[in-house]
Order: sequence, then structure tokens, then C-alpha cells
Amino acid sequence: MTRLKDNTEVLPRTGDSDSDTPPPPAELTEALAEAAPRRWWNRTTLVLAGVALLICGFLGGVGARERWGTTSAAPVTAGPSMPPAAGTAGKVKLVDGTTLYLETASGTTVTVRTSDTTTVKVAQPAALSSLTAGQQVTVQGSADAEGVVTATSVTGG
Repeated sequence: MTRLKDNTEVLPRTGDSDSDTPPPPAELTEALAEAAPRRWWNRTTLVLAGVALLICGFLGGVGARERWGTTSAAPVTAGPSMPPAAGTAGKVKLVDGTTLYLETASGTTVTVRTSDTTTVKVAQPAALSSLTAGQQVTVQGSADAEGVVTATSVTGG
């Protein structure tokens, strides 16, 4: 056991009710309050954190859509009032003089007008009458408002 020195002073406890110590001055209390660390967040910090969270969520959704999303593009089809742009292709349905009737892959019948300047080729230049029903042909020319094609060339084969 250790012995204490006789000149040791015993200090009173700080929480005793019989303490003679006065409370600290108001200036000291105010100075300590000003020097104390403040909150690191305020309303602006919370708003900015919320906006950042929304942006991250949006960008995460975009990334997920690109990686795991599906695309469903509908095929582009011409409307019923649209005439063929520059010709057509199909099977010969009927040859009537200078007019050729074709059945397209969709099942519609296209009227093709020919003239003396229309070239008809079936492996080699031929007459329009050499085409037979059921033969596959490709027509180049221009269509009018009614969808009737004026042929510049008819190629079969």
C-alpha cells in the first residue's frame, strides 16, 4: 500500500451543493457557445442531397433500360392511299394488249401501262406478250395518283 504525502490538498467535488464556486460568467458561456462545433448540415444540404439522389435514380433507370430493356419497333408500312413510288414487283396476273396486271406479294393487283418505249426483258429483250400468267416480274416506272404504274421497263425471270 502506498502512503500519501501529508501536504496533499483534498479538492471539493464539483457537484456538491455546498460548493462556494460561483457559476461561470455569461461572456464565457457565450464565447464557448460560439466556439462550439456547428451542425454540418442545414436545409440547403438536405435539398441538394435529395436532388442528387433523384438524379442518380434517373440515370440508374436509364442505364438499366439500355442494358436490360427491350425495344419494340413497329414496321413502317405505306398507307392505303400511297401509290408505289417508282415501280412494283409481283406475279403476272394478266396481259391485255399494252396493259399488264400484277399481283403483289401482299395480294393486291397493280395495273401497269406500257408503251412502245417500254423495254421488256425475259432473259433477253422480248415482247410484252411473251410474259405468261404466274411469271415473276419487276417493273420500273412512275405511279400516278390512282396507283397505276407507267412502266419504263419490265424484267421477268
